[in-house]
Amino acid sequence: MSKKKYSLAEFFSGCGGTSRGFTKSGRFNVVFGNDVKAEALRTFEFNHRQDDVPPVIVRKDIRLLDVAEIHTALSQRGVSEGDLDCMIGGPPCQGFSQLRRSEHRQRGKITTFSGYSQLAHDPRNDLVLRYIEIAEALRPKFLVIENVPQMLNHGFDGRLGRLSELVIQMLERDLGYDVKVAIVNSADYGVPQLRERAVFIASSIGPASFPPITHGDPSSPNVLNGSLKPWVTVADAISDLPLPSPHGELLGGGSIDLYGEDPSDYALLMRTSKTLPYNHITRTYRRSVIDIIKEMTPGETWNSESQRIRTLYASAISKLVKSKGISPELARFELELTGKINPAFFKKYYWSAYTRLGWNSPALTITANANFLGSGRFTHPTQLRGITMREAARLQSFDDDFRFITSDNDSLDTARIGVGMDMIGEAVPPLLSKSIALHLAHQLDTN
Repeated sequence: MSKKKYSLAEFFSGCGGTSRGFTKSGRFNVVFGNDVKAEALRTFEFNHRQDDVPPVIVRKDIRLLDVAEIHTALSQRGVSEGDLDCMIGGPPCQGFSQLRRSEHRQRGKITTFSGYSQLAHDPRNDLVLRYIEIAEALRPKFLVIENVPQMLNHGFDGRLGRLSELVIQMLERDLGYDVKVAIVNSADYGVPQLRERAVFIASSIGPASFPPITHGDPSSPNVLNGSLKPWVTVADAISDLPLPSPHGELLGGGSIDLYGEDPSDYALLMRTSKTLPYNHITRTYRRSVIDIIKEMTPGETWNSESQRIRTLYASAISKLVKSKGISPELARFELELTGKINPAFFKKYYWSAYTRLGWNSPALTITANANFLGSGRFTHPTQLRGITMREAARLQSFDDDFRFITSDNDSLDTARIGVGMDMIGEAVPPLLSKSIALHLAHQLDTN
């Protein structure tokens, strides 16, 4: 017997990582999606096209979005006023533009809330405040806010954490929700990535709570005694994917025989596509970048690797000084001219810049800059390239049937890899949101 499905409205939806997890839980229908980015909403719409009832999608700045428009959209999907089960979103602490709030929205009772005036004077809080305003109007049974961990420390009036304090105060004191806040690590929910996010869960139907974690550090007691599964590794996530095609998307939609053999349990979970997945492409890199990453050891930091390589260089410099009787400076200059020393390793970069993913551990946070190897640990563990869009998606727990649309023409959807990486890096990992969805559905079932 199938279980009841509940309703979800998603704001700041991006490409739809959150709603993918809620949909995959089998317990929610996504009835509404809102964002300002055209590419993200094209991807959102494409991947909801086969839903039993596709969501109403509105591309508009949330500060220009009229509550009546939202109510109309929800009613088109059978959700009456006051009947929305869950509302979720990740409002940035800084707005997309400096709109003047008083000119672009109607005011509800929120203007009388205790924290309103303190938040409203700072335009950087516009999106957070508007999200709470809409929650006041929709009154969902559950309200979820997701953001970077720094949101909990975001302060003003000379106090760190003041923003999160006021958000909790308004939700609890003024809207009557019970609120729990935590920094969650996506790896603890089966995502092959050490990605931390601040999550607020607000409940109007009972005490708020978080889903129990399912995975842990392989060396932790709860993993060793079998209470938890070990974290999913990079190898588990991407080692079954074939070499990316130099011909772009020609392999996308092709035979699944191109998959590697002996897939991990995680890889099998990701293989939802009946064909080889799209988006398995990467950009080309300058020779100077290749010359750096070819020297890097998987899983190591820039500091340790540059120090190791400088030690090797020091030996070569010393030998040349002795053999030619020249200064160390001149010896280094000569070795650089002949290509035997790469001057890049004498520079100070961010600790994870140009570093390789390690096969046997989760990835570090996949960001919107995963297209640029100097921005973090985005280099393939063994190959001379960055990770592909599909590999980044796997590390974010997007299943292979999820396709990223980066242009108006589907056949050219890989022409803008940076746009795809931006969508992937900004998304909520679907497996994390699936865990939240199942947890909330259980609470809705019991009420």
